[in-house]
Amino acid sequence: MKNLLTITTLLTTLLLAPLSVAEVWEDYGFSEEVTELTVVKVKPNYVDAYLTRLKRTWVSSMEIQKDMGVVMDYNVWAANVAAQPNVFLTVTYKNMGAMQGSKEGYEAMMKEMTERFNADENEQEELAQGYEDYREIVDYVILNRVEY
Repeated sequence: MKNLLTITTLLTTLLLAPLSVAEVWEDYGFSEEVTELTVVKVKPNYVDAYLTRLKRTWVSSMEIQKDMGVVMDYNVWAANVAAQPNVFLTVTYKNMGAMQGSKEGYEAMMKEMTERFNADENEQEELAQGYEDYREIVDYVILNRVEY
């Protein structure tokens, strides 16, 4: 009886083993679009200030890049303020090539930011400085959506 059970287990394992091996591009694939995920740890009493300041800096630049067709979408996600990390930033690009920045693209974005938000580069730089006092970037990853 014990031998029969062992043989049955072995045969079942041998028959099902090929079914458990997945192959990329056959069983699943990856989207061409990519999403950057930045994970941020903001001190609990500074979350509101961080999110407000972020709107004037990062969100403003993302809006311009979206209008210029550089990015497809972006989002700011916030967890319960007691959680750490508690802020997650995502930027979705058409593909990896679209993530590649350029001097011309940067200059065009800065010019548009100055015109659109009536702010100069010094003001934007001043707004961006000081984040280090109450936030820490704890992770950064580039994600591809799995497609079945």
